[in-house]
Amino acid sequence: MRSRRRAREVALQALYQCDTLEDWSAECVQLYFDVFKPENGGEENAVLSSTEKENLEFAKSIIQGVLKNLEFIDEQITAASTNWSISRMCRVDRNILRFATFEMALVDEIPLSVSINEAIEIAKAYGTPDSPMFVNGVLDNIAGVLKRDPAMASKAQSARERQAKLAANS
Repeated sequence: MRSRRRAREVALQALYQCDTLEDWSAECVQLYFDVFKPENGGEENAVLSSTEKENLEFAKSIIQGVLKNLEFIDEQITAASTNWSISRMCRVDRNILRFATFEMALVDEIPLSVSINEAIEIAKAYGTPDSPMFVNGVLDNIAGVLKRDPAMASKAQSARERQAKLAANS
C-alpha cells in the first residue's frame, strides 16, 4: 500500500463489506484482508516496505476506529445530513462519510481539510456523479460543528479517550 489515499480506499472497501454483510465484527474485517490481501496488491508473498507497513496500519486504524465509534460517527453524519437518513444513503457514500468523520472528529494529527479533500477524491473514484458534492456538503457541516460547538468537541474528546483506552487494552 503505497499511499494514505490507498489506505483510505482499503478502509472504504472493508467498511463497505461490513455494511453489506451487516456484520461489524473484527472477524468480518479480517475476512476482507484474508481474501483480498490489499496490503500487497493481492500477491501472496509480497515483501512490504516500511511505508507500506505504516499505510497498512493506518488503514486498519481507520477501520477499527470506525467500528469502535460507529454509533457516535453515525450520529454526527445524521445530524449533518439534511433530509437524508443514514439508511437512505448509498453504501459507498455512507462509508466514505464514516471514515472521514472518524478522522475529523477523532484523529487530531489530520487537518479537517485533508480529511474532507481525501473523502471527495475517493467519492469521485468510487461513488456516483453526485457523490463528491454530497460528501463535501455533509463533511463541511460536520467540520463546522466541530469548529464552533464546544459540546461536540467534548463528545469527540470523550470518544477519543475511549478510543485510546481500547487501543491500550488491545
